Amino acid sequence: MSEYTPQVNLVSRTGAGVVGGVAGGLFLALALQILGHIKPYAQLVGETDASTAWVMTLVVAGAGGGLFGAFLGKFIRGQIIPAVGVGLVYGMITWVLLALIVLPIRGDGGFLGIADSGGIFVLGVYVIFGVATSIVYAVFGPRRRHYYRRRREYGFVMAMPSVSRRRRKSRRSHDDIDIDVDVDIDD
Repeated sequence: MSEYTPQVNLVSRTGAGVVGGVAGGLFLALALQILGHIKPYAQLVGETDASTAWVMTLVVAGAGGGLFGAFLGKFIRGQIIPAVGVGLVYGMITWVLLALIVLPIRGDGGFLGIADSGGIFVLGVYVIFGVATSIVYAVFGPRRRHYYRRRREYGFVMAMPSVSRRRRKSRRSHDDIDIDVDVDIDD
């Protein structure tokens, strides 16, 4: 009796989510740096440096990507269109949790203040972060394989990947057949 581990399990989804989160976090950090709203990430650890803010942005994005892969990754099967839809929702949820709740608590901003959190531009940045995270997850993340049940000769059912092979029919024409004829002519 052999046991198998499905290819899409919690650990592989979480790992792929971390990779997608860090990739999306690079965009997030760059866009927040350009807009001037990266300072609250440095204030998470009591610093004000831009390099600390970049590192904390990538750490938070990686952790958020891991949560994305663990909980939402099962809805993405390597297809881009569902990934974009899930990423839009994930980006808005991330904006609400980070920009409106967590970062103002640790910083000096107002709690649930949309104007203090950067407004609609920062919302757009977080939505693009969510879409980038989900697209990177869909492209480079784990793939699902369909496991079909096949009946074995022993009578029990085992989940195995179905492999169907086409048999090639050999086509021979009369030109391909060589006929050797030995003729002995006696005089």
